[in-house]
Amino acid sequence: MSNIIKFPVPQSNGYKNLVALFDICDNVQSCNFYLESVEQLYTDGHITQKELYELRRIGRQKRLNLAEPEKKEPEKAETAGTYVYTPEMGQSRPDCQMEAKHSYYGGHYYIETPMELKGRGITFCEKLQAGNLYKSSQYKAGWNRYKVTRLAYEKLEKQYSISMECLLD
Repeated sequence: MSNIIKFPVPQSNGYKNLVALFDICDNVQSCNFYLESVEQLYTDGHITQKELYELRRIGRQKRLNLAEPEKKEPEKAETAGTYVYTPEMGQSRPDCQMEAKHSYYGGHYYIETPMELKGRGITFCEKLQAGNLYKSSQYKAGWNRYKVTRLAYEKLEKQYSISMECLLD
């Protein structure tokens, strides 16, 4: 019977140093600089191709972690009105009675709520079903979707708490 002897693979100094630098890196700009340094070290022949791929993986993962904003506590919806939040800025959706979205051209709103609404300017569209929703929106299964005019929205805004997602463009 034979034993396989595994010899330790020596790592270059450039590899060891960049792993340590990625570990203490605290902003995206310095992470980008270190990724450029990785490419330069490989071009000059100071690190192997395996080390290049490993350092790229480490650096890109670190850059993704640094680019994510910290999650903030959702705003408390204690009174009636519209509560706007921006997920790209780390804000969470406030817990409101309704969720609103602008229509494509901005002439009306779409309201999603578990309540039943009636009145002038409010048109029922559909009852949301779990099979037609994304995984993150499964909590809306059974909710109603309404098409609402601006005037009707202003009246609803005075009676209910409404959350509205505002995306950065």
